[in-house]
Amino acid sequence: MKKSRTTFSILVLLLFVCVTSLQAQDAGLVVRSPLFGSVPKETTGQETLEIQSYAAQLGLAQVQVELDANQRVLSAISNPSYPVTPGDTFRLVYLDGMKTVTLDLQADDQTSVAIPGLGVIDGKGLTFQELRKRMLSMVQTYHSFSNPQVVFTGTGSFTVSVVGEVVGTRIIPAWGLSRLSEVVQSASPYASTREVEITSVDGQTKTYDLYRALKKGDLAQDPLLKSGDVVRLKRADKLVSLGGNVYQGGTYQLLAQDNLSTLITSYGGGVLGGSDVQNIRLQRYNSATGIWDVHYVDLVKNPGFALQHQDQVIVDTLPPSMQSVTIEGAIATSEAFDTLSSTALVGYTSGRIFYQFYPGETLKQMLSSIAPRLMTVSDLDGAYLLRNTEKIPIKAQQILYGTSEQASMRLQSGDTFIIPFNQRFVTVSGAVVRSGVFAYVPDKGINYYIALAGGLSDDATYPTSISVYGPDGKKLDSSLPIEPESTIAVAKNTFVRDIAPTVAIIGLVSSILGIVATVVNIILDAKSL
Repeated sequence: MKKSRTTFSILVLLLFVCVTSLQAQDAGLVVRSPLFGSVPKETTGQETLEIQSYAAQLGLAQVQVELDANQRVLSAISNPSYPVTPGDTFRLVYLDGMKTVTLDLQADDQTSVAIPGLGVIDGKGLTFQELRKRMLSMVQTYHSFSNPQVVFTGTGSFTVSVVGEVVGTRIIPAWGLSRLSEVVQSASPYASTREVEITSVDGQTKTYDLYRALKKGDLAQDPLLKSGDVVRLKRADKLVSLGGNVYQGGTYQLLAQDNLSTLITSYGGGVLGGSDVQNIRLQRYNSATGIWDVHYVDLVKNPGFALQHQDQVIVDTLPPSMQSVTIEGAIATSEAFDTLSSTALVGYTSGRIFYQFYPGETLKQMLSSIAPRLMTVSDLDGAYLLRNTEKIPIKAQQILYGTSEQASMRLQSGDTFIIPFNQRFVTVSGAVVRSGVFAYVPDKGINYYIALAGGLSDDATYPTSISVYGPDGKKLDSSLPIEPESTIAVAKNTFVRDIAPTVAIIGLVSSILGIVATVVNIILDAKSL
């Protein structure tokens, strides 16, 4: 009985440690020290990643919404790019003297519209709005003051052929607002999404990239179809599957220049927290043996690793590690930094990294490993180490680029290394025209920043009193060049503001004394009577 309780207690303790470690990994990026080298993993069994359907690769809806006749007419009228389509019907109404003339018109197979008694309008390449203007102009040319009106009564339709890498050739009905992505449902999973050809009736062939259209928002790559178009789907050149600990797993068709880093960061949206980026699992079919070989690629050392057709890439999760330190503050935590992202546009955010260190690793070795992740706003001289309850100042810049006794300090599990932000600005406040924050310029004094603030305001003291405070709030010598994150405070003349309460109190007391004196006089006068 006692032995069972002991075993149960050990299992509970192990479960608690694992859960705690996993929760810690979810809070930040895990980086392993390069001193471990390429840690060989035991080759696991091949994990099958199913190739997604053509529609799933593009994010197409499984069931398309069909519009009825009235909805199509309303869509055509409200869309200024609706092209004149064979079979479109219109109603033309105008006055011929005292008589109302009503004509029902239809675009023929060449998109020409004939108006009896007036002429023929060629609608090829025209939108409905452009055709309407020409019809009204023609009527007004022959019938002045006829007040012509054109009503769109029905949309035409046509068919397009879909051939190539499909489950079967299809003749698909379409109308004026049908796009390329709406007619490729018959494509096989191996059809190319990057090179889709459309051959028009005049023999011209254009190539479109449906992935860019539906995944990147380039709608020019998803054109409107025209009568007689033939859509040809090619077979994909480089089809790669991505799975595991990434934001967007799936089947992707890569371009010739795309590599492993591009697949994970651009197509897959990046890795999730706790991902083992130094052991990316690659499953590649070996035609000689007829089996799938499993390899591991270090994404940090070999981001440009070339992928092949039908490769399967899996990002595994790091196993829990007890020997780690936490690095927080001004440090980059993403594998790829996008200068157009919302974070880049707004500013830098505090990052967190769990650094798995090698036994006996020093502070200098760790800083050298994370040096590529340091940013221009990283305050290396203001860094410090939290060890138990002790705060140890660390001169990281001297450790990296010079000599320091702290370079040989050994890392301990549970250490927290803080890198503060060093913002390159100077604050000017007080008696200036425009108080605010201004960009730091080296070797500039207080006069430069006061000039940026518009100079002294009318409420500045005389003689002028200017104080300079450092980031820690300590007063600095105002004759020296201003340092980043300093605050320049110009004293204001507050005599009027300070004396106002005193004057108000004196006035209030005088008023009270006057009231008391008046009341006393009234009482005395009453007694004398």
